[in-house]
Amino acid sequence: MRSSKPLNLLLLVLTILVIGLPCFIVATTKEWMPPELTKWRVEIVNGLRNNAALFVHCKSKENDLGIHNLTAVRNFTWSFRENFFHRTLFWCYLRKGDAHANFNVFWHDVLLFYKCGWKSCVWTAKDDGIYLKDFIKDSEELCEKWKPGS
Repeated sequence: MRSSKPLNLLLLVLTILVIGLPCFIVATTKEWMPPELTKWRVEIVNGLRNNAALFVHCKSKENDLGIHNLTAVRNFTWSFRENFFHRTLFWCYLRKGDAHANFNVFWHDVLLFYKCGWKSCVWTAKDDGIYLKDFIKDSEELCEKWKPGS
């Protein structure tokens, strides 16, 4: 009769690798939680000068977050948990005066998670484009330029 110990050991190691790997990848956080268990927050900030209004319409495949007209220095924020299969995707259409931008604001990407401090993605609309707050570098990165027209 053959021993099942090597097979059991192999299954245990594979289980630890498959289940434990997401936790290992996110081990740079204090909370040490896989991305699908983290409560994420996305914030769109009107950082336009001259009290300009910002039109915002954000959605995912499952959720339409509605239309928001943000006055100067106002924001629109929502929270969610990433789905188990890492397919959560939110995108936004922003418009200011005679220019617009259409871009992804959340998707499963370790670099994005790193910049967002593993919990909060802050996008700021400024006169020259849309910036993402990089919490690790404590800076803002221009990610999307305005396109002419509406």
